[in-house]
Amino acid sequence: MRIGRVIVLSLRTLARNPLRSLSMMLGVTIGIASLTAMASIGESTRQETLRQFKRMVGSYDVVNIVPGAASTRGMPSLTTVEPSLKFTDAAAIAAEIKGVRQVAEVQNAFDIDVKYREKATVSAIYGVSPNWLEMRDYFIESGEIISAEDNASLARVAVIGQDIVTGLFPDEDPLGKQVRIGNVPFLVKGVLVSRGAGPGGSSLDGIIFIPVLTASKRLFNRDFLTTITAQLDDPDRPEAVVEAISALLRERHGIVPPGEDDFTIANARANAEQIAEVGSTLGTVMTGVAVIAMIIGGTVIMSLMLIAVSERRREIGVRRAVGATRSDVMLQFLVEAATVSVLGGIAGIALGIGGATLAAMRQALPVALIWETIGIAVLVSVGIGLVFGLQPAWKAANIDPIDALRS
Repeated sequence: MRIGRVIVLSLRTLARNPLRSLSMMLGVTIGIASLTAMASIGESTRQETLRQFKRMVGSYDVVNIVPGAASTRGMPSLTTVEPSLKFTDAAAIAAEIKGVRQVAEVQNAFDIDVKYREKATVSAIYGVSPNWLEMRDYFIESGEIISAEDNASLARVAVIGQDIVTGLFPDEDPLGKQVRIGNVPFLVKGVLVSRGAGPGGSSLDGIIFIPVLTASKRLFNRDFLTTITAQLDDPDRPEAVVEAISALLRERHGIVPPGEDDFTIANARANAEQIAEVGSTLGTVMTGVAVIAMIIGGTVIMSLMLIAVSERRREIGVRRAVGATRSDVMLQFLVEAATVSVLGGIAGIALGIGGATLAAMRQALPVALIWETIGIAVLVSVGIGLVFGLQPAWKAANIDPIDALRS
């Protein structure tokens, strides 16, 4: 019996039993739809998390040095870690470490009262060196950025985020207006482009930047830094530079083994890769759930086909009596199982793509279709039909034709 005739005969048999055929397809459809949708949603979530992380860190070519050892529990703050970083540390890194393009200095504090006339809000205040905004990819919507002259002259000028504009200047242009930051007057010099939400969903626009020396001398009265940001020449190979910075700071801070560092160096690119790894792990777990669903679907195919073999014993006996071989019978049942599985897989892919697209749109996520996964889903659907159809096909091929005709 030629393969073409087997396929035609298999399709006719499936068409004569639409309810059973649809029941066999359903399990595979659900499994493939789950695999396609979960893989796509997992990738969409990963991309969105990385995009939000990129908005938060600005650039992947920097490392941030903060006070406190890596083993410090909880979020490092001025109450939990010693203020170990100095302006001279930043200058030494810029002057002595090869592979560092430039260094920026940061002093920051959170939940600082900010007022304009009768309106008030709270904001994160960042005292930054003039190059920091550019290093972190902050862009000005209107006005001007903090300049070197502002920093050198201890100018009381501020660049504000969109949340501050909304809270204090809902109906007027903030440029040139005077706000009070912790009761110190500052002139609004610029307004930042909105950065949206960070990975945790919190806004990144409730922020005010002022010159770092102004913050140190006129607002915070601190002689130490909360962050030193170093921009690297080669962000793809940061290890040597990070080790050189660590060695320099240990020497400057008088730390000798086995003493613990009083600083921590965070690599933005490494953090992004950790986030991506978490997303990949989640995607693997979700894919595992989909695989279990497909195995259940394959089991349904096998069970229904075993029932069909018992119901079609006379049909099998007649075909064997007119010359069909065991191989012909086995091939027919395998083709039926594979056909049902492939059709279920195609339906599952369509449902999975539609479900993933709808979910991404509802959650404002980027639509990410992983074509490799879709291709694997097609192969898996064929494999399910062949693997789970093998036992029913073997049973059908080994039915004794004489006993079958007597049934």
